[in-house]
Amino acid sequence: MTSVAEPTGDRAAVRTIVGGGLRLGVVTAVGVAAFSLITGVVTGTVETVVQSALVLLGAIVFSYAPTWWVRPGNVDGIAWAALVGLLGALTFTVIDTAVLRPLGVYHWTWDQVGGGSGFWYIPVWWMGSALLAWLGAWVYAVVSRKGTSVLAVAGQTLGVALVLLAVLLVTRLAPAHGAVAALAWTLALILHVPVAYGLAKR
Repeated sequence: MTSVAEPTGDRAAVRTIVGGGLRLGVVTAVGVAAFSLITGVVTGTVETVVQSALVLLGAIVFSYAPTWWVRPGNVDGIAWAALVGLLGALTFTVIDTAVLRPLGVYHWTWDQVGGGSGFWYIPVWWMGSALLAWLGAWVYAVVSRKGTSVLAVAGQTLGVALVLLAVLLVTRLAPAHGAVAALAWTLALILHVPVAYGLAKR
């Protein structure tokens, strides 16, 4: 492992990490607001397709935008990318609490389940965000040794996710829903790690 002060292929500057987290949080807030507004005017199959597309787009951004900014090449770089994901989630939480909730952009059913508090599930969102960024950075750090770009890596994960989503829907193991698209993406990202290692050794 190397320290931040040592020259590496990673962009581990504080400005890159903090700035990336702030940008990711703002983009997330815009995406969540768009999700709520768009799904408020469409119904049925169109609503499901739009929701699933927005979820996949958001997953791509959260998994690979930190990688795009940090360009991890080792363990330290992967960790910095995961930190960008965490800071993005924290930034979104602030925007959500200060702007989206007071404006009533959408309802928070989970708060009612938690007795009016969101802090029984919000930390899980933070951990999930860091996990997505961590996995995306991990895959890139492996395949980048062969010169593969971040966009190409994201495209590969998306391809696997679409196949998994199709399998889940065709076999009726899961219903057509945006949450199932999120599940397919997460599984695809997890599977991409060992697959990337396997391909890298060839």
